[in-house]
Amino acid sequence: MCEPKATRTVNVTNSAGIHARAATLIAELVRRSDARVSVIKDRERVDATEVLQILSLGTRCGEQISFEATGSDAQRVLDALVQLFADNFGEDQKRIQEAESPQ
Repeated sequence: MCEPKATRTVNVTNSAGIHARAATLIAELVRRSDARVSVIKDRERVDATEVLQILSLGTRCGEQISFEATGSDAQRVLDALVQLFADNFGEDQKRIQEAESPQ
């Protein structure tokens, strides 16, 4: 039986690139799905559930990476990953909250 397969490419706009917290958010999101997801940068492909493998790609701000997903949940998990990147891993909101909190 052929499983659904999908690919998405994202631009990394987070100023710190994909750091430990971001890699953890990616891995946790993928682990909650029923899809198998790979992260692809240049010619390297790693398992998207493995934080250290994601970090090993050394992805910086301004670079592109792709996600390839297979399984019944492929489209949904890719949509969620694209949104995670669009939201800069929630870090913009975190900075706003820190700036607004009294010292």
